[in-house]
Amino acid sequence: MATEKSVMVPDTRVLLDLKNSKGHGFYCFKYDELYLYALRPSMLKGSNNKDKIKSIKEAELKDDDIIICAYPKCGTHWLWEVIEMVKSGTIQYQKDVKETRMMEFIFKDGIEAVAPPRVFNTHLPLRMLPTQVVERKVKCIQIMRNPKDACVSFFNHCRDMEKPYGYDGDFAEFTEAFLSGKMPFGSYSTYLLAWKAEVAASPELPVLNLFYEDMKFDPVKTVKDIAKFLSLTSTDQFCEEVALACSFKKMKTVDEEMKVELPIKLWKDGTKGTFYRKGEIGDWKNWFTVAENEKFDQIWNEQMKDSGFEFTYAPV
Repeated sequence: MATEKSVMVPDTRVLLDLKNSKGHGFYCFKYDELYLYALRPSMLKGSNNKDKIKSIKEAELKDDDIIICAYPKCGTHWLWEVIEMVKSGTIQYQKDVKETRMMEFIFKDGIEAVAPPRVFNTHLPLRMLPTQVVERKVKCIQIMRNPKDACVSFFNHCRDMEKPYGYDGDFAEFTEAFLSGKMPFGSYSTYLLAWKAEVAASPELPVLNLFYEDMKFDPVKTVKDIAKFLSLTSTDQFCEEVALACSFKKMKTVDEEMKVELPIKLWKDGTKGTFYRKGEIGDWKNWFTVAENEKFDQIWNEQMKDSGFEFTYAPV
C-alpha cells in the first residue's frame, strides 16, 4: 500500500528569513557564509542543520570516488547519469534519484553508507566538502551553465516546489535574489569565484571542467572527455550510445517513468514539477525583458570582472 509522502517542513523559528519587501523569499540557515536549505527535524535525527553540514567535512571517502560539483540547475542530474554509464560500461539508467548521492542531503553517515562504486554530487563549494577530497585527490567534475539559463531554470524549480521551500515571487524578484545571493546556495557568481580560488589553492586535485552548452552541442565528445578523465577505455560506439541514451528527451522520460520517488513531497499540487524542464540553450530570452537583461549584464559583468569565465548564451 502506498503511503502519503510527508512534506519537508523545517522549524522556521530558528531560520533566517530572506524575504524581500514584497514578502517573497526563502527560509534558510547560514553556514560558512552560505545560505542553505534547511531540512525538517525528523530528517536531522536529533541533530541540527549546521552540525549535519559540518559533519560532511569528516566523511571518509574512497580513492575511486567521483564527485560532480555544480551550482543548482547546471546539469547535475544529466551528468550523473552519463558518468554512471561510463563508469559501469553499461547503458543502464539509475533507478535512484541523484539526491540519494547528494552530499548536503545525506551528510557524513549517508556518504559513508553508499556502496562502491560511488558517484556523488553537490552544490557546495570545495571548502565545505570532505577534507579527504583533497587528501585522496578524489576526481571532481565541475559542470557550468550560462547564468541566464541557470537563473530561469532555478526560478521554475523553486516556483514549483512545495512550501516552505517554494518561491512565490515573480521572475524579476528571483533574479535579484540570484544576483545578490539571498537564496539557497548563494549567488552563482560567488559560487564560481569560490570554486576557482579553492581549486587553485589545491593544484594537485584532479578536476575536469565541463560546460552544459558543450554537452548539448557535442555530447559524444563530452562523453569521451569524461571517459578519458576517469582513465576508462570506451569505444566510439559506446560513447555514442551513452550520448543517445542520455539525450534530454530520454532523460526527461526516464525521470517521469523509472525513477524511485523521494519519500518527501517536493512539488506543489497542480504543478508539473520536474528536474528536467526544457534543457534548452537561450530559453532566457523568453523570460528577460530588455531592461532586465541589461541590468543582469551590468551586475553580472561587474561581479565576474577579470574572472576568466566565458559562457555561451545562444545555440550555435
